[in-house]
Amino acid sequence: MKGTIAALLALALLGTSLALAGVASAQGDRDLTPVVEQGSTERLGGGDWISVRAGDARVGVVYGTAAHPNKLYVFAEYKRFLGGADIYDEQGNFLRTVGLPVYTIFGQSFDGIIEFRDDGDDLFNFYQFDRHNFTTYDLPEKATRLNRTWTATEPVVEASNGTTWVNFTVESQNVPYDVVWERGLMRRGTTADGALDRLAFTFHLKVTVREVTGEVPWWNVTVSDGSQRRVAHVERLDNRTFSGEAVAMGAKYDHLIEGWDFASPQSKLALETRAFVGNYVPQAVGEFIHLTYFHAEARSGNYTRRGNDTTTPDRPRLLTLDRVYFDDNWDRVGRLVWVSNVTVDGRADTMLFQVQGGELFRTGHYGALFAGFAIRGAFIYPAGGTIQHDPSLDATSALWNLPEALNLTPITVLALQVLIVGIAMGPAILLRVRGRREK
Repeated sequence: MKGTIAALLALALLGTSLALAGVASAQGDRDLTPVVEQGSTERLGGGDWISVRAGDARVGVVYGTAAHPNKLYVFAEYKRFLGGADIYDEQGNFLRTVGLPVYTIFGQSFDGIIEFRDDGDDLFNFYQFDRHNFTTYDLPEKATRLNRTWTATEPVVEASNGTTWVNFTVESQNVPYDVVWERGLMRRGTTADGALDRLAFTFHLKVTVREVTGEVPWWNVTVSDGSQRRVAHVERLDNRTFSGEAVAMGAKYDHLIEGWDFASPQSKLALETRAFVGNYVPQAVGEFIHLTYFHAEARSGNYTRRGNDTTTPDRPRLLTLDRVYFDDNWDRVGRLVWVSNVTVDGRADTMLFQVQGGELFRTGHYGALFAGFAIRGAFIYPAGGTIQHDPSLDATSALWNLPEALNLTPITVLALQVLIVGIAMGPAILLRVRGRREK
């Protein structure tokens, strides 16, 4: 069975180089000078974007336009290494050493805003909201979806001591209320209901390049002379220590909700969000690894949700810590961070962050499919004419200085393809890259 799977995966990998070309260089671009890129994109549903790229690591924002309405996304996209391998032929001749990359996207979307009368727990129940059950649970007053037109200011770049900041604001004004509830019955919003004056997110994208050291898993892979696409043997070796450059990416994004027409000063406002992570390797290999070995999770204090759990609990959960970590079996992917302090009409107040359920996540561009999972959450704010808050996310891309080829034979064209097949054949994929991390 393993041989059959390996053969199928090898055939599927023939298109690897073309697909990766649109995501990042398969060998990694070692020029880590930050570059600001903006314009239109097909990423995350499409629209316009502003991003900062350093080599093949990127942090950015995608937002909808008049021609292509969309939600607002902030994301990091980068290459991680599962380890490395030395390739030999059946006579024991060394052919090449390569790293084993996987491409990851990690981020957050802002999906909608819901005003509601709280049922006493200070949280909003998405489970009952989705089922229109408002008898004993949080009664919604009005709501709007954020799949719409946004505008952005021109990015301002600041660089100092190896760190680059890119600052800009994405906003939408006169946002109508899509639906309104009267005496428990839902209807479409009208101009008489008013509109949200301004919803703005001021982003501070951050890129820092620094030196790192750590351990990566290592394998010996023997390939057949008769068929250069066939893996004859895979042997797990000890971890190896390497140094390299890491691109630490982050994004702070100040929320400004101005002019929401609250039905009551006792109402609360839920800013719905989804935090997601996805990985790309050639499709057949990706499906095999995800189904067989890949185990991702999101965790924060009293909360853990694993990537294969897509159920929706009947009650939301308040997170007791001010951060959510996303991990997999290899490394920490990234984290979301927020503070409980919020400014409402110029006075200090307190907000909460909740999670309630998870779901599968899929996105793609340039023919590359990123597959993973997302958690559904919300920032819960007290009522006020002007609400200001500042959460953030961060991620790190470590570019290990792995040895290059010493014997460039014709088989090197297929080396990366063969190696990923070899990794898929063995349970050693569960070992984590234990690099030095930023806490």
